[in-house]
Amino acid sequence: MAHTSTLRHLGLVLLASLVFALTPALAHAQTHFEGQIGPGSTYEMDVPAAWNGSLVVYAHGLLQDDQPVVPPSQLPEHVLVRNALLASGFAVAASSYSSNGWALADAVRRTHQLNGLFSAKVGAPRRTYLMGASMGALVAVKLAEAHPNQYDGALAMCGPLGGALAQVQYVADARVTFDYYFPGVLPGTPFHVPAGTSFLPPGVPGGPSPLFVSVVQAMAANTAATLQWASAVNLPFNNMAELADSALFVIGSSLQATNDLIERVNGKLPYDNSHTKYIVDATPFPDVNLVLSGQLNEGVERFEADRAAINYYRRNYTPSGEIGIPVVTLFSTRDPWIPAFHEVLFGSAVAAAGRSQFLTQYPIDRWGHCSFSVAEAQAAFGALVQWVETGVKP
Repeated sequence: MAHTSTLRHLGLVLLASLVFALTPALAHAQTHFEGQIGPGSTYEMDVPAAWNGSLVVYAHGLLQDDQPVVPPSQLPEHVLVRNALLASGFAVAASSYSSNGWALADAVRRTHQLNGLFSAKVGAPRRTYLMGASMGALVAVKLAEAHPNQYDGALAMCGPLGGALAQVQYVADARVTFDYYFPGVLPGTPFHVPAGTSFLPPGVPGGPSPLFVSVVQAMAANTAATLQWASAVNLPFNNMAELADSALFVIGSSLQATNDLIERVNGKLPYDNSHTKYIVDATPFPDVNLVLSGQLNEGVERFEADRAAINYYRRNYTPSGEIGIPVVTLFSTRDPWIPAFHEVLFGSAVAAAGRSQFLTQYPIDRWGHCSFSVAEAQAAFGALVQWVETGVKP
């Protein structure tokens, strides 16, 4: 099975194509503030010389839990977005979180603090926009729901907007069904990854790791099983190269994120597949697919969730849909890490809450996580600003 791996670790270093290049030139901040905002967390705020009166409060994506917490200026994702926004006249405020990994509750708290801190140090902005990518998009939506009177609009990019539990279910389903089709290939269990596990692709220091090679070889040796697994968990792909990349991406993400997700609920299980009916649709023959589905459902390992763990991730966080300000979302239709079903779930929640007038969703027909072009990102943010300024929904 040929593949060109585009696996990124969960640090989510956004590519330059995601930069909000509203103007091509970079501008240096006229005024810079920085300091402590909470235990282990630092903030940075920048105001350009030609400030347009608007502030963008930015929430960064998930960083791998075993990496050190660093100031925003040490995150390439933040630097790229900050410089482009400053060049366009926007002030920018951002913070690190007190810890990495799925630190959603703390991320919401630290990001919201920036609003009042900016007003105290600079003055109240004319407009305040929320912006976030990946996990940061969920931060932006949480604040758009909880504090609509303090923000004017939000841009949520490639985020798990269907909620944390939907994301946990997707990743864990991928792991438990992979273990059914390829027993013994992955180390540990679906909910405990041995310390020191390395899943590095080619092209990065130390890669490819032996485990990465083993997974590639296992899938290549049994293409039928790979296709059955991919259909059972709805991996996004348009061709075999995308299938391989999606598979490697979700496996690597599972290996990197699992221990953190379980440790946050004291070893309890926020996942349940005790009644899940997996559907295999890997052949053109319905009768064959029915047999394959039955075999998977009979043989896959089953787990029951702990209620306290479920409640924790429901609080941190499943959107209610009760947004009170304009929200624009931007997402790739074939995102292997945060699939497009999240946008369907979020849109349904917003509609059920009677708030569809506040939501515009922009799908980009492309494979990859946060794989947007400059023009696409520019259009999404520009549409949000225009919407807020004119009151006309794009």
